[in-house]
Amino acid sequence: MVVAKNEQYSVQAETLMKAAIEDYVELIKDIQASNANMKLIKGIKITVNGKPRRLVDVGDLKTGESENELILLVFNTDHIDLLLDQIAELQFESTHDGQFIKIIVPNPSYKQLMEVVDDLNRKKNSTIARLTKAKSEATTRARTAVENEFIEQAVASRATKVCDEFLSQYSDKVNGITMDKILEILGEDYFNKYKTEELDEF
Repeated sequence: MVVAKNEQYSVQAETLMKAAIEDYVELIKDIQASNANMKLIKGIKITVNGKPRRLVDVGDLKTGESENELILLVFNTDHIDLLLDQIAELQFESTHDGQFIKIIVPNPSYKQLMEVVDDLNRKKNSTIARLTKAKSEATTRARTAVENEFIEQAVASRATKVCDEFLSQYSDKVNGITMDKILEILGEDYFNKYKTEELDEF
């Protein structure tokens, strides 16, 4: 895209938009189907010395080698039996070795996966807001420059047009990245259900 001479407003806007996309891609890397069951496990609480403790206070939960495996690193082995009891109440199979508890979880339901998708969409909307802010800040600076007679109206108009094009271009990119991630989370069958039931149009 050719940028008008002496016009740096849209260049700055695009730089910010590119950064927003890069941040978004990095942010959603850890969002996956296993997050659905991870949420259930993270809800576990145990009583230690008469006080309730959340899972994050007593262990570190990570995804395992497969989508159906979670690994819990328990900080204090004295808590392992209590944790195993709570995991059993959720009807998940588990084994432990030293400080590690391996939890085998079933394939998450569509409803569970949609909670993961909802989290993804919140992050997507936040990124779109960043893109919009980058555009509005650039066009505001251009208008101010016209008012102060630093640039001509024609330059500001061109900057606004280019910023609009960038916003559309990068918003489409965010939406494309998001849909690819949703397909990865849901799998093909659930993804078709999502397109049919959740999206007004696709």
